[in-house]
Amino acid sequence: MSSTLFRRSLTILSLCVGLSAAACGGAAGTDDDGNDANAAMSQSGAVEFMLTSPVSSNDPATAASAVAAAQWWPAGCATRAKDPTQPIVTVTLNNCTGPFGLVKWSGTMTVTFAKNADGSLNVKAASTNMTTNGTPATFSMDRNITVDASTTRTVKGTSAWTRTNANGETVTHANSWTAMVDAATKCRTVNGTGTTTVGTKAIATTSKDYKICRTNGIDGCPSGTLTHVMTPGNLAVTISFDGTSNASVTGPNGSRKVALVCQ
Repeated sequence: MSSTLFRRSLTILSLCVGLSAAACGGAAGTDDDGNDANAAMSQSGAVEFMLTSPVSSNDPATAASAVAAAQWWPAGCATRAKDPTQPIVTVTLNNCTGPFGLVKWSGTMTVTFAKNADGSLNVKAASTNMTTNGTPATFSMDRNITVDASTTRTVKGTSAWTRTNANGETVTHANSWTAMVDAATKCRTVNGTGTTTVGTKAIATTSKDYKICRTNGIDGCPSGTLTHVMTPGNLAVTISFDGTSNASVTGPNGSRKVALVCQ
C-alpha cells in the first residue's frame, strides 16, 4: 500500500485541522484541549502508518513480511522482527522521536495478521510497556484491509491511543472509520467518527467524504466536511473544505474563512 496514505487518513480527524482555536469559535480553555486532540489523532495515525502502509496483499504471511521489511521506520531507534512460523511482527521502539512532541518513545508492539472469512486481511496490534516522554502510553488497533484492485484499498476498523499530556491529564483517542485509498492517484477518502477525551472533556469528530490527494509527495488541499462537538458545553464546529487553501469554519461565534497549510 502506498506509504503515507494511512498516516494522513487518521491525522485529518484533528480539531480544526491545525486551525487556531479562535477560528473554531472556541471558548477560553478550549485551545489546549483542541491541541491535545490534534496531537492524539496525529500520534495514533503515525503508529498506524508504520503498521499498515507497507501492506499490498490480503495474504497474512505476505503482509507480515512486508511490514517487517519496511524501511520507513524511525531511523536508528526501531527494530522489527517477523515470527519465523507465524504472520506476527514484533516492533520494538527505543527512545524514538514521534509527532507532536513525542520524545523518548519506547515499548513493544505486537502486530498479528490473519485472513477474514470474506477474504480480507485483519491486522491487530497491541502495545506492551509503552512510554512517551517518560509516562505510560498504550496503543491498540483492529483494522480490516481489502485489496480491491491493483491500486485500490478499503480500510475499516478501530484504533485507540492513550498518553499523558504536559499538564498531567490523560488523553485518550479512539476512532472508527472507513478509508478508500487509491495508491495510483495518491488519494484517500475518509468517512467515520472519532472521540478524544482530555481529562473530563470530550471532543467528538465526524468526517464526511474528507478527501486528500498527494502530488510529488506533498498533501494537497482537502475537500469534504469535518464536524467537531466538545462537551461539556456542546460547542459545535463545522469545517467545510473545497479543495483550495481556504476553509469555511462555522462555530458558536459565527462563520469565517481561514487559511490552511496545504497546496
